[in-house]
Amino acid sequence: MNSLVGKARWTGALAVAAALLLTATGVGAAAAEPAPGALTPGAPTPGAPTPGAPAPGAPAGTAVGWRALGLAASPEGTKAYVVAADRSGSRTPVVLRTVDLRSGAVVAELPLAEDGGAGKPVVSQDGRRLYVVVADRLVTVDTVAGTVLSRTPAPEQPRPADWTPGALTGLAVSPDGSKVYAGQNGPAGDGQGVRPGRVLVFGTELGAFTGTLPLRGYGVGGFALQAGGATGYVATDLGVEHLDTTTAVPTPLLPVERLGATGELAASPDGLRVYALGIQAAAGTGYAISTVTNTARPVFTFATAPADLHYVSVSPDGGRLYLLKDSWTPQASVLAYSTATDTAVPGETLTGFGLDGVSAAAVVPGGHTLLVAGIRGQGSYLRTVAL
Repeated sequence: MNSLVGKARWTGALAVAAALLLTATGVGAAAAEPAPGALTPGAPTPGAPTPGAPAPGAPAGTAVGWRALGLAASPEGTKAYVVAADRSGSRTPVVLRTVDLRSGAVVAELPLAEDGGAGKPVVSQDGRRLYVVVADRLVTVDTVAGTVLSRTPAPEQPRPADWTPGALTGLAVSPDGSKVYAGQNGPAGDGQGVRPGRVLVFGTELGAFTGTLPLRGYGVGGFALQAGGATGYVATDLGVEHLDTTTAVPTPLLPVERLGATGELAASPDGLRVYALGIQAAAGTGYAISTVTNTARPVFTFATAPADLHYVSVSPDGGRLYLLKDSWTPQASVLAYSTATDTAVPGETLTGFGLDGVSAAAVVPGGHTLLVAGIRGQGSYLRTVAL
């Protein structure tokens, strides 16, 4: 696959679906000294591929369908799962395509729905299950057998007559694989306002939704599990809710202080911070939430508002925060921020995806390979780059 032109390593986890059109400025803070013998955040890992070089075995590009809708890598790093929409007359069938990252070939295709849209897939830690929202259903895939195990509709959402149920949004899988958490927007009525959204709990052994937790906000965004999975955070249009996830149904804890409307979340590997992207009046601002004090502070603000940011990501070592800029243009680029100093790192900006626009991305576990899917001409392609 064509290499990504980059000046430094990106070792984060990224999934991107929207455009960011503005210039970044950092908020300064004191730098932390690395522990003795530790790698400096962002520094090359011994034995890692050269940044910007094509990943081993990667071809020039893999056709994955008409439009790539979501992307995930297998835990062992040998496969990419691409959820794509194809075109068939007036319909847009949704298909899961499995790409062998060593050869770049599509090795399996699995129809998920005859028509509709889909979200970003998530994979269990053992790699045996993949979950993805397709239209109004949570689809469970057995990645070993290559079969659909279930297509489960969301449970009935309390609402007035003639109101529309809210869309299913972000997903997260518990570390032990026993639960999948799904956000759902609140129902809406034409000209009648909105109602709060909720978190749904899907029991993977039962193959059914087993509980619901009402939220304060209507719009439900990202869901981040703290390291170990004991607590979780869910973003809403009224702020971030902190949840105890050790119970069968999450138990609300105190909302995060000093934080307004938010969209996407990402947890740091050490479990001490959760990063959030603001929306509405806070669009263009990123926040760091302390999981100890349950308070938030801004870590960057884009110079001009409004800004449309999505899917913030943290590197495996916790040293970098990543965003995608101009994702729906050929000028798409990945921006890096130092988590030690809360400042942009311009020398680590990655550009040159070779696509007309980027619709999905993910880092292969291990942090040395970036997967990017997006439009080129009349189709979508998966590209791989060593970081």
